[in-house]
Amino acid sequence: MSMLNIGTSALLTSQGALTTTSHNISNVNTEGYSRQRALLGTQLATNNGNNYYGSGVQINSIERLMDSFLVDQVRTYTSQESQQATYLSFARQADDLLGSPQLGLNTGMEEFFNAVHEVANDPTSIAAREVMISQGEVLAKRFNVLDQQMKNFDSQVDDAIAGGVSDINVIAQGIADLNRAIVTNTSSSGGAPNDLLDQRDKLINDLSKYVSISTVKEDSGSLNVFIGTGQAIVTGVGAIKLSVIPDNSSSPPRSKVGYGPGGIDISAQLTGGTIGGAFQVRTEVIDPARAELNQLAFSMADAFNTQNLAGVDLDGNAATSPANLFFGDLSAVPPDQYASAIKVVMTDPKKIAASSSTSAAVGNNENILKLADLQTVKTMAGGTQTFASSYGVLVAKVATKTHQADIGQQTQQGLLNQVKLKADSVAGVNLDEEAANLIKYQQAYQAASQIITVSNTVFNSLINAF
Repeated sequence: MSMLNIGTSALLTSQGALTTTSHNISNVNTEGYSRQRALLGTQLATNNGNNYYGSGVQINSIERLMDSFLVDQVRTYTSQESQQATYLSFARQADDLLGSPQLGLNTGMEEFFNAVHEVANDPTSIAAREVMISQGEVLAKRFNVLDQQMKNFDSQVDDAIAGGVSDINVIAQGIADLNRAIVTNTSSSGGAPNDLLDQRDKLINDLSKYVSISTVKEDSGSLNVFIGTGQAIVTGVGAIKLSVIPDNSSSPPRSKVGYGPGGIDISAQLTGGTIGGAFQVRTEVIDPARAELNQLAFSMADAFNTQNLAGVDLDGNAATSPANLFFGDLSAVPPDQYASAIKVVMTDPKKIAASSSTSAAVGNNENILKLADLQTVKTMAGGTQTFASSYGVLVAKVATKTHQADIGQQTQQGLLNQVKLKADSVAGVNLDEEAANLIKYQQAYQAASQIITVSNTVFNSLINAF
C-alpha cells in the first residue's frame, strides 16, 4: 500500500469523523436524536516479504449511542406518568364538582331540611310550605346537575379514548413505514440508518404516552410493537388498526377499544397511557360516584315520600293520593337514572302532611317533625349513615383517590425525569465534547494532508531521479 493511499484513507476517515461530529452538533436540539460516533479501525496490513506494512485507516461503522435498557425504562415511565396524569385530571374535576358549595349536595340538603324545620315551627304557614317546596326543587336540581356533570365526564373519557385510538393508528402506521425504510436502507454489511432508527424510537416513545407497549426486534431490523397484554399493533411493515366500538351494556352507550378488522374488544387488556388512565378513572371514580349519587337520590325520595304519605295534609285529608307525593316516584325508573330523574312533583303546599294521623287537630307538627328527623336518621349504608354523612363519605372517597393520584403522578414524573436524565447522558449531544472532537479530527485531517504532500514529494523525487 503506497503512502498516497494511506494518506488518502486517513484523509477520508478524518473527513467522515468530522461529518459525524458536525451532524451531532447540528442536531443538538433535535428531539429524539441520539448522538453518533465514528468507530475507526485499521485496514488490513499488506505482506511485503518478511514484514507486514500498515495500509491505513477506515471507518468501520457509525455507532448510534443509546442504552436500550434506559430507553425501555423511559417508555415504561412515560406510559405510567401519562396514565396517572389522565386519571388525576378527571379525578380532580370530579372532586371539585362534588365538593363545590354551589353545586354539591351538602348545602342543598342543609337548606332543604332547614325549610322543613320552618314548617315544623309553623305548620299552617303557606309561605313556609312554599319555601320548603322551593328548596326541595333546588335540592333535586343539584342531583340533576351533578348527574349530568358526571355524564359529561364520561363523554370526556370517550373523547380521550377516541382521540387516543386515532393517534395510535397514525403512529403505528408511521412505525410500520419506518420499518420498511430501515429494512431497505440497512446495508448488507449491517450498517444501520441511524437517523431513521431515531425517528422510529421517537414514534415508539410517543406511542407509550397512549398505552403501555413492548417491542421485539427482528433480524431484518424491523421492530414489532405490542400494546396492553400482548396485542400486536405493528408487525414488520404492517400496522393493525384499532377502532372505537360502543359498549351497549351501559346507558347511554360508552366507548371501548376494538382490535383489528373484527373490532374485538380489548379494553380490559389495555393499561398505561391516556387510554389506560381514562378506563381506570371511569372504573374507580366516575362509575362509583354516579352509583352512590343515584342511590342517595332514591333513598331520599323514597324516605321522604313514605313519611309524607303517613300523615295528614292541611286540608285534613289523609295523605294517600299521588298529589301528596313530594318527590316523584322513582320505583319505576332505572337505577342508573335516579339522580337525573329526581324532581319535586308536589304543586300544592297544602299537600305537605305536617300533621299526624293520630291527632284530630289539623295543623299539628308531629309528622313534619318526623320528616325533619330524616336529616339525622341513619338510613344509608345499612343503617350506618345519614343522607349528609353518606354524601360526605362519597366526597371523601373521591378526594382521597384524587390525592393518591396526585402523589402517584408526581412520583411517576420524578422517576421519568430521572431516567430521562440518565438516557440523555448517554444519547444526548454534549457540545463541549463535540467541539473537542472537531479540533481532534481537524488536526488529524491536516496531518493526513501532510502525508499526501510528503507522498507527492517522494514520488516526484523518484521520477526526477530517472
